[in-house]
Amino acid sequence: MALAEKNKDNHGKFFTLFIDKKEFQVHQSTITGAEIMELGGIPQSIGLILCKEDGTEAAVQPEDVIEFEGPGKRFKKAPRFKRG
Repeated sequence: MALAEKNKDNHGKFFTLFIDKKEFQVHQSTITGAEIMELGGIPQSIGLILCKEDGTEAAVQPEDVIEFEGPGKRFKKAPRFKRG
């Protein structure tokens, strides 16, 4: 996986994303949910949440493709629920 490598199509452009409040930069305009989880050190078994600009949240599946446009995207590890 070449997340940190420059993409010839973007000529050195980079895109910013935040995973659990940590900033990351990628040099491609799209990224999969699996790549985001790998970048943030989140096991796929835990899952990933996209925090939308309007304050809502959406689950991100490993095969989902996220496209960067506008300000940086924000993600967080899916919460784990405990019964008890």
